[in-house]
Amino acid sequence: MRYVIVADYWADDFAGGGGKHSGGAELSDEILFGILRSKGDDVSRCKSSEITSDFLEEERDSIFILSNFFRLHPFLLEKIENLKYILYCHDYKFVGHMQPQLYDNFIVPKEELVCVSLFKNASAVICQSSLQQRIHYDNLGLNNTINLSGNLWAHETLDLMQFLGDGPKKEICSVVKSPYLEKGVSEAIKFCIKKRLDYDLIFDKDYQKFLHKLGANKELAFWSLLPETCGRIVVEAKMMGVNVHTSPLLGASHEPWFNLQGRELIDIMRNKHNEIHEIIHNVEYK
Repeated sequence: MRYVIVADYWADDFAGGGGKHSGGAELSDEILFGILRSKGDDVSRCKSSEITSDFLEEERDSIFILSNFFRLHPFLLEKIENLKYILYCHDYKFVGHMQPQLYDNFIVPKEELVCVSLFKNASAVICQSSLQQRIHYDNLGLNNTINLSGNLWAHETLDLMQFLGDGPKKEICSVVKSPYLEKGVSEAIKFCIKKRLDYDLIFDKDYQKFLHKLGANKELAFWSLLPETCGRIVVEAKMMGVNVHTSPLLGASHEPWFNLQGRELIDIMRNKHNEIHEIIHNVEYK
């Protein structure tokens, strides 16, 4: 089988800096591409903005893995529905603003739902947590969702986090600096003040340098205001032995491994390489 991973951007698109940095979606997609390639699969990657009708015709026998596709024309999305494809979900694309927390019980009014047929016709919809899976089910009534229960990291990144987790930590609570209100920076700061925790705003465009900063402090306050599909930063902190304070909107907090940290949790995430490969290979493609 041949696979084509579709995303708006790739992690290396942000290598030049310019004030921008790759997010969890780009990092995960990059790792997924590497996993399939390392397993001997025939796989390529394509930016959503570069897909054309001719390309879809050329790849009509391939299996498409749709990650982010905001730059893909709706007409082409309709064409993809007639091909073999799965969705690897990093957010909530069934509503335009991707913020189901704006509605009671995360239920979006039916007239505001988008891409419904894309989700329903997919051979599988891969979610990162049972919270994300439930929200998709409650809104779309899907019977094709699969919970990966975690995220993807390169083996060398997991090795780095294991090393950092064994190091000394300062009596400081990290708060991740973010320009996005839904990341709850002010709420995290208020939590630290209320609990009388010394806190430090951390950020770095360089991913490894950021992990060094995150792993250097004893605690993390991350108070997301939207339902995080998993919560990559929080899981990274736990893998480095950092105590976390977070909200129930964090997808990871609903998973059976959330009480673990350090090497035990690293081993679980390391095995996600095999798990997602098995998921993709075992799907019954329509």
